[in-house]
Amino acid sequence: MSIIRNILNLPFAIIFFFISLIALVVNLFIPRKKFIEIQRRAQQNEISERLKSVEGLIKSGDKVLDVGCGNGHFGKAVADRLKAKVSGVDVVDYQHAEIPVKFYDGHKIPHRDGAFDVIILAFMLHHVEHQEELLAEAIRCSRDKVIIFEDVYFSPWQWAFVVWNDFYTNILFGAVRVVKGEAGKGLLSIPMPLTFRSVKGWQALFRSYPVTLKRTTVRHARHKPHSKCVFCLEVKP
Repeated sequence: MSIIRNILNLPFAIIFFFISLIALVVNLFIPRKKFIEIQRRAQQNEISERLKSVEGLIKSGDKVLDVGCGNGHFGKAVADRLKAKVSGVDVVDYQHAEIPVKFYDGHKIPHRDGAFDVIILAFMLHHVEHQEELLAEAIRCSRDKVIIFEDVYFSPWQWAFVVWNDFYTNILFGAVRVVKGEAGKGLLSIPMPLTFRSVKGWQALFRSYPVTLKRTTVRHARHKPHSKCVFCLEVKP
């Protein structure tokens, strides 16, 4: 990240804190049908960005496990667009999953060693305190790749914004989604330990495992101090 962008993240973080609170109130009064339409469009845009990140990493016919799959929309998109065989596991029942889902204790993935070609962990590792244990489980169950999506930070104030953004999105705005009937109540019980890391912090962690880091891609939001990263880990035989 450029020095200028990093400096600008501080005022942006302050501004967007207040904007997000205003947006919360506004969304409470938006008609339900319009609210759902806006959320679906935003979700489709995010899924499109994620699909661009995994194109070329997931092949037709690959067996894929989406760990922390949530509502299953991303997993379904991977299945439809990339012709992969996708299933999921999660600790929370979101009630709207579009792929086969198993529920588990958040520690031991209920599948055998090397059961999948690709394991996806999309924006879920910061929701667990035992990241090292769960990452080891993902590697155990993969015979080829582990793809990790994470919110990352490059400065203390960006870390503060990322923490706020996650709490706001999942809990505060999540409550609005539940009230509007756009999401199930399970969303509000999502664990929130907020265990974020910097890009270098994640890369340092990966060196402890039998994997090779093949790709690191950072995507900066255009309109707020928010950065997302995709890591592709190749599992060593």
